[in-house]
Amino acid sequence: MRSVKMNELAWTSIEEVAGQEVHTVIIPIGATEQHGPHLPVGTDSMIGEEISTRVANRLGDTLVAPPIQVGCSPSHSDYPGTISISSDVLKGLIDDYLDSLDGHGFQFAVLLPSHGGNFPPVETAAAELAPKYSELSLIPIVDLNRFTELINQGLEEAGLEYQEPVIHGGGTETAMMMAIEPSRVRNSELRPGNEGLKSRSAVLNLGFQSVTDAGVLGDPTVATPEIGEHIITSLVDGYTAMIEHERTRLRNW
Repeated sequence: MRSVKMNELAWTSIEEVAGQEVHTVIIPIGATEQHGPHLPVGTDSMIGEEISTRVANRLGDTLVAPPIQVGCSPSHSDYPGTISISSDVLKGLIDDYLDSLDGHGFQFAVLLPSHGGNFPPVETAAAELAPKYSELSLIPIVDLNRFTELINQGLEEAGLEYQEPVIHGGGTETAMMMAIEPSRVRNSELRPGNEGLKSRSAVLNLGFQSVTDAGVLGDPTVATPEIGEHIITSLVDGYTAMIEHERTRLRNW
């Protein structure tokens, strides 16, 4: 079976399928930021690429571009290892990706953020950039509330009586990492964090450390690989349906 990841394919293999068998490219947009003492700083990027890859395999006519692995993470900057970029730089990266891919035969480009802080700037960038490309139509997946709903739906389907109002280093992301990159999870460092975000103003003005010393919201101790699979499946089901719906609307416009 051919890989759906562009960076694993020769350019000739991409040329053969783009515009023929393949009409869509997904750009995962992650982050490099702290996720507590038990998860790597690349957690958002790893999860985003995994979800994108599974969605692409489900759609059957889609490739996944190399992820954008940095995002807007200013509230985490006090934690070593966090790399944050401005919304303007993120917009420029997205634009350069799309400029590069425009004219290669793809009809649709899906922008798929997996870090909460990227949803608003990606939505703004998509609205500003969409008219400029000659062949690409943009499909931004930028409803953060829906992202959270799908994650908590996965918890419910796993039979867990637990919900996370804010997703960061808790049970949900830990479970997903256990499912896709178990060797990256430091199980000896699992500790419950604060439940929910007590003050958005404190985070904006004082940083994430003002609401959690360890950088964790939620309880990572509830996580298992099986729960992670349920959450990922919920996201893949939801995102696949969203992309299919938007492509149909654009084709029939």
